[in-house]
Parts: sequence; structure tokens; C-alpha cells
Amino acid sequence: MNTVKAVIFIACIIGVITSMTDIATPEGTLKKQLRSVLAVIFLLAVITPVMGHGFKVTLSDYTELADLPEFDSVSTATKLYYLSESESRLEEYFLDKLNKNGIENVRVDITTDINEYNEIEITAVRVYLTKTSDRELVEKLIAEDLPDTQVIVQEE
Repeated sequence: MNTVKAVIFIACIIGVITSMTDIATPEGTLKKQLRSVLAVIFLLAVITPVMGHGFKVTLSDYTELADLPEFDSVSTATKLYYLSESESRLEEYFLDKLNKNGIENVRVDITTDINEYNEIEITAVRVYLTKTSDRELVEKLIAEDLPDTQVIVQEE
């Protein structure tokens, strides 16, 4: 109730100030600019009491949600979705890269995991070749993009 009283009181005060300045200022661009400034001040003055008292967010609500078993299952499902989606897109990327470099009839499998910083980390790249003569070129092409990742090249 005090918030409503404060909003009404501030609106009345700003209204009186606006009327006084409207009477005292001459016609022209200055009057338009002054009205714009007073309109912004009016909005800020009316919103401030409401924002100060009515909209408080605490983290305790979130931590209570995190303790529910449903939250854990949704979190796991989301994690698995992002891992599978990133693996399939990376596999497409490397398959296209190998095909552009003349290596065809190849299959790429990528293994990913989420590290302690919630980043997707590529742990291994498996490439299944039909020709073993392309082995060194495959390792070189993948190492260009993933220098620290284990690359396993196998015959199919």
C-alpha cells in the first residue's frame, strides 16, 4: 500500500513541476526537449518505488528446484542431447573435409564429453578407412583442427 501512495505522490509532484515548466518556457524546440526530459524523469520516478519494493529475486528458489529429481533427469537429457548433436555436426565437418581432400569411402566417429567447466571436449576421433595409404593424410588433416586430440585410424 505504501508503494501505491509513493507512486501517486511522485506522479502529482512531477505533474506540478511539468505544468510549471510548461508555463515558464517559451514556445519552440526548447519546450519540446524539456517535455521529453520531464517525461523520462516522470517514468523513472514512477517506476522506482515499484522496482525497489516489488521485484526481488533470490537464488534459494533455484536451489530448491535443483534438488528435485526431475531437474536432474532434465539436466542429463539436455547434456546427452548436446553431446550427440555436437558429435554428429563434427563428424559431418570432418567427413566433408576429408572428401574435399580426395579421401572417400570413409567413416568418422567422434567421442565427446563435458568437462568440469561445462565445455564440450573432444576426447577421441576414430576414422575408418578403406585404403591404408591415406592414413598419414587423415591424421594430418584432423590434427590441423584438433592438435591435442587422440586420432585413431583403422581399416574397415
